[in-house]
Amino acid sequence: MKLKSFFSQFVDWLKSPEVFGNKKKLIPGKWHLFEYYVDEGENLLHFDEDALNENKVLFVISLLNTNEFIVAGNAPVKLLSGTSEGKWSVARNFITFIDPKDFRNNIEFQYAFEKGNLKLLKKDAMGKIEFFGFFKQLKSIS
Repeated sequence: MKLKSFFSQFVDWLKSPEVFGNKKKLIPGKWHLFEYYVDEGENLLHFDEDALNENKVLFVISLLNTNEFIVAGNAPVKLLSGTSEGKWSVARNFITFIDPKDFRNNIEFQYAFEKGNLKLLKKDAMGKIEFFGFFKQLKSIS
């Protein structure tokens, strides 16, 4: 009897937003790019924080609670340079930046959080890394 009660409490906890809803709640905010990887032909190029500062690359994605996004700064890769604002949506561990003018320009990233940083990964159809970026949160957006 006790085991059944514990099991049902555990199942209820798994269904709660505390477990699966928290990742989406972490997304809104201003995110500053501090490191990234990009595949250029046969080479996977790595740009760390020092290289970005040397080249004066400043790139910030603002993900608002209203599911709108704003991209500011000089985009380090062509993939992100074409879109400056639109809507964003989340499904499982994917975040999609929705282009308001043409849905064919939507960009879907796999995302994860590690040590408070947001990681965005975009691969092409062949599995090559188009962009793998690491972002620090600047401040919360209400």
